[in-house]
This record gives sequence, C-alpha cells and structure tokens, in this order.
Amino acid sequence: MKPGVGIEAEANSSGLNSADMPKNRRSLRHWVKQLAACRLCRNLTLAAFLAILAIEVAILIPSYRNYEENLLSERVDVASQAVITFLKHTQSHPIDPEDLQTLIANSPLVGVSLSRDGLMYKAGEAIEHPTPADGILRAAPRTADGAINLVWGANPTLSDYDVRGRVDVSEVPSELVAFVFRILGLSLLIAVFVTAVTMFVVDRMMLSPLLKLRERIARAGSDNEHPLRYLTPVGRCDEFGEVEGAFNGMLKQNASYLARLHLLNRELDQLLDERTRTLRKTEQELEIRTLYDQLTGLANRSLFEEQLDRHFDQVNSGESGKEAVLVLGLNDFQALNGLAGHETGDRVLQEIARRIGGFSADHGHVARLGGDVFGLLVREHHRHPFENLQAGISAIVEACQRPVQVAGKSYECEVSAGVAITQLDGQDARTLLSHAEIAMHRAKKSPSERVQFFTSEFGEQVHRRQEMISGLKLAIHNQQLELYFQPQFDRARECTGYEVLLRWHHPVLGSVSPAEFIPLAEQTGLIVSIGDWVLEQALATLKLWVAQGFRGRLAVNVSAMQLHDEAFADRIAALLAHYGVAARYLELEITETALMENVERAMATLNRFRELGLDLAVDDFGTGYSSLAYFKVMPVSRIKIDRSFVSGLPENDQDEVLCRTIINMAHSMGCEVIAEGVETEAQAAWLARAGCDELQGFLLGKPGREGFTVGGLLNLS
Repeated sequence: MKPGVGIEAEANSSGLNSADMPKNRRSLRHWVKQLAACRLCRNLTLAAFLAILAIEVAILIPSYRNYEENLLSERVDVASQAVITFLKHTQSHPIDPEDLQTLIANSPLVGVSLSRDGLMYKAGEAIEHPTPADGILRAAPRTADGAINLVWGANPTLSDYDVRGRVDVSEVPSELVAFVFRILGLSLLIAVFVTAVTMFVVDRMMLSPLLKLRERIARAGSDNEHPLRYLTPVGRCDEFGEVEGAFNGMLKQNASYLARLHLLNRELDQLLDERTRTLRKTEQELEIRTLYDQLTGLANRSLFEEQLDRHFDQVNSGESGKEAVLVLGLNDFQALNGLAGHETGDRVLQEIARRIGGFSADHGHVARLGGDVFGLLVREHHRHPFENLQAGISAIVEACQRPVQVAGKSYECEVSAGVAITQLDGQDARTLLSHAEIAMHRAKKSPSERVQFFTSEFGEQVHRRQEMISGLKLAIHNQQLELYFQPQFDRARECTGYEVLLRWHHPVLGSVSPAEFIPLAEQTGLIVSIGDWVLEQALATLKLWVAQGFRGRLAVNVSAMQLHDEAFADRIAALLAHYGVAARYLELEITETALMENVERAMATLNRFRELGLDLAVDDFGTGYSSLAYFKVMPVSRIKIDRSFVSGLPENDQDEVLCRTIINMAHSMGCEVIAEGVETEAQAAWLARAGCDELQGFLLGKPGREGFTVGGLLNLS
C-alpha cells in the first residue's frame, strides 16, 4: 500500500466530535478558575492592570498639583475680594482697628496689614516674609497652623494701599486627600473594567482556543496509532489559525510516517524471520564446528572428554572387561607437510582418521585431539584375555603405519602411542587423556618402544617438572645459578675468548642439566629474567677481566624470547653503559631456529645489535630450517658448527662434506667459523686443515668457574 492512503476517510469517520472537545458554554466560576489557572492569562491581565494604573498615576500627579494651586487661588481670591470690599466701605471715614478685626473674622485672613502715605494699620497675626499674591501659591512657605503670608502691591483697586495678609489655607490638604481618593477610585474602576474586558478578549481569542489545542495535542500524543482522529477544521484566519493548520499538517505527516512504518515493520518481521532461521542454521553449524573436527569429521577434544565421562558413568561395575584410552601421534608430520604440502598432509590425516575410526564401535569414542594427535577408547570384553587389549592397540598402530596413497604417491607415517588404563591410571576422561599423552610423548622420545603404557614413573617425571618450574622461579633470588666459562681457541691453539655457560644446583634435585632446565625455562617464559641475569653477571665479570688486561670476547647465549623482545637491545645498551664495557668485548650467540621464528622482528633486533657494535654468532648452525635468502642479509660475524657434525670427523664422509660446505659458505659470506664439541686431536687437525677459524671443546679446555686469569694473557691472540 502507498503511505498516506485513506487519510481523509479516517479523518471523516473517526475525527473529533463535539463531545470530545471542551464545551463552549461555561459558568462564571469555571471561567474565572480557568483564567486564574492560566499563567499566560494571569501575566497578561496583571500587565494590563499595572499599565492602566501607571497611566492613571502619571495623569494624577500634574492634576494633583493643578488642583492644589486652584484651591489656594480660590482662598486667596476670597481674601482679596474681602480686602477690596473693606477698602471701598472705608473710603469715607478713617480705618478703625475694630473694622480690621471684623474683616479678619469674615474672611480667610488671620492677619492683615495696610499701609499708605506713612500710615499703617494692623490686625490679627503678624505677617513675616510675605510672598507676592500673583505668584505660584504652591511654592509659598506655610506657617505651622497652615497659613501663607502674601503681599498685594499698591494699585487703584486697593485704593493705593500696600496690603499684606496671612491667609488661612489649612483646609486645602484635606480637600486634596479627598481629591486623590476620588481620582484613585475612578482609576481603579477604569482599570478593573479594562482588565475585565481584556480578560474576556484574551479568553475568547487565546485562552479557550489554546486550551482546546493543548487538549488535542495531549490526546494525539497519547494515541500514537491514530493521529488522524484529532484533525479539526481551521476556523480562524489569524496566527492561531496558522498554528492549528500546522498541527493538522503534522498529524497528516505523522499518519503518513506511521503507514510507512507499519510497512517497514512488516518487512522487518519477514527479514527477522529469515534471519532467525539463518541464525538457527548457523548455530547448528557452529555447534557442529565446536564439537567436531572439520577436516576429519571426528569428535574434538571437548566432545571426546564429554563422551568418555558419560560412558564411564554408564558402565556397570560388574563388568570384567577392561578399557584403555589410546592417544596416537604421527612422528615428523611437520616435515611431511613441509615437503609434500599441506593439502597432501590433510589427505594423510583424513585417511589415518578413517582407519582409526574403523576400530571404534561408537563414533563418539574416537577423536582428533589436535594437529596430528588422535584419541580412541579401546575396549576388552570379558571373554578375551588382557593380552587382546595389547593386540588390539598393536593392530591400530600397524593400521596407521601402513602407507597412504595420495595422488599416486605413497606416504608412510611413523606412529607413537600412549596408553592409560581406566581405573588404574585414572577415573575421569581428562586424567586418562593427560596420562595417555604423557605416555605418547615418552614413546616419541624412545628409539625402540613406539607404544608406551602410563606408569608411576611418568607421574614422577611430571612432579619433577613442576618442582623444577617452582625452583626456577626462585633460583636467581636464592643464588642457585652459577656461570661457567669455556675457552675458545684459534687454529694455533691460542685463546681468543670464552663462552658463558649456565649451571643450576638445586638444593633438593641436585645439579640439573642445562639440557633439562633451559628448554623448561623457555616454555614457561622464565628464560627472559634468567637471560637478563646471565647478561648482567657476564658484563660484571667482563668489566673485571678487562681491568686485568683481557682483550678477547665473551660469548653469551640469547634465547628466542629475548631476541623478539623489542626492549632487549635497549637493556643491553644500558648495561654496557652501566658497567663501562665496550661492545666489542661482548658477543651474542643466537640459534638459527630462534632467528627463523619471526624473521622481521629478529632482523630489527639484529640491526639494533649492529648499531651498538656487538658481534653476533649463529649457534648450532645446520640443525634448524634456516633460509639462506634471509641469512645472507643478517649482520652475523661468526657461525658455530654444531657438535653433531663434528663428532663424526674425520671418519664420516657426510660430516666431512657438511662441515667443509659450512666453512666455505661462511667464508664466502664474510663470516668466521668456530666448531664446538672438539674432543679428539684428529677432529682438531681436520678442522684446521679445512680452514675452520676457531675451535671449542673438551680437548682444548673444559668449562670452569675461573675463566680468564692474569696469567692467561700469554694465551690471548
């Protein structure tokens, strides 16, 4: 439907009727209450009333002055006429003082003085400082009893007398008060009348229409669904009619918006229904993804543990059959991925998963635990002896080790398996899986036993690992770590420097091999704090040696975590400055595996080392998966041949080829070569003939606490 259709029909059928609006006829009381309740009317009425009063007061002030002047003039005129009349009657005979008293008694005068030709006649009160009678009488000073002193100049009307008189005007103030009250009463009457008219006009023209409009707006606001019910015809042509017209337009616009909104709501409801169905489908897919492995379709670890726990809860205690949790891992699967590609590796994993799933009666009791590791519940029934459980495990391992055909090529995977027996090695799925995985890792390290059962010995190893982790955290604080120094020699058997080796003597475990606690420190992250401690101790030792005449170098091993730490180079620079040791005396040994973990981060750190002037050596060269494309641009000055290549010299032809290749390649790249693990004269002689620059091993010098001594100066190159 189109928005706004049906507006007129709705307005005609459901518009406001006369019963819904305020009535036109109202009682006087209701009208007054309505006006009193209206703030606008109160303000307008009060403003009109005050304006009228202000106008009346403005008129009253000059009227008051004029009226006062008129009253005074009337009193003075009466006194003047009395004096004139008196003088006319006394023209035929001399003035008698008693006649003056009669004048005072019959006029407003309370005192009079007549003078002419040197003669003066007085009667009544004395007259002092008189004011001209033809002047402004309001300004004339008054006596305490309300009289004013006046003087009339000599003129024929007064028979050429110089007349002075004191006129009683004490009644003037009372007359003025009466005048003011008359004027104020009239003003109030006018103000009330005008205000009433104003209120009537305001009510008819503003208040009543405004209240109706307010009620209509309030009702329209509370009824959002039917705005057209409150349309009314515009009956006025003034601004108020324009307001009503604008409100009607707003109601029509709201009705149009409402119709459009209803249409949008229907569309949104449809869209919401579609989205809800899509979300439910996605939720189902997500649940499948969170419970099942997407590559193999097997259960993941979480679902596998849940299925095992549910199975263990349902197993009857009277059954005599035994069960075991089997964890299988493919050996060197990463190498297969690297050589054949990830797509081939995925195909191999899918085939192995299919074979393992064939040994499970319940699909929920087999899972891919992660990477190349699978889990399976192996059962034994009461009619079979215990050896059949082992036979079943062997059959599973053999099935997994059979070649896998992918795109016409055959790929073989060696399998290591760990077994945890239920009730014996654990009661719940998590414990059994953990123990089976421990046994599997033990099988991977074993050269002959590819299937290992979990035993208490494995638990002791776990306990030892936890004990070593706790000990490593306190080793530095408890001063259990110690530095050893193994000398390095050139082909002439002269000492060129030392390599720092770390030793740990645990108070309970005794002397712990670096091959055991260094990897553990790297796994737990403790290698960073341990490495910083080794570096600081090495520089403190180097400072003492240089002061004694040492001119060689001291090599310190750096872990991958230190190499990828952005602040590591800054800490080295701070330590060099703190101990006052030149950078040329310090050499950092880095394994090629650590270099390849994060090439960009490693290159940034190595460039920072070069800026500091440090020598860099690559340790255990040839044992990792280095890339020569990156290696040729790294600021490395020395390469160390791993002892695994030196041990077969000179009898092993392959070791000879590898060592000679490494020496030639390093020299062509401008690097020196040092071989470690030299233990026989034959090895040392072959390496010297092959061009190896330096040698290190038990044949030439074993690690010790002393390191460099003053007497050792004779052995330095």
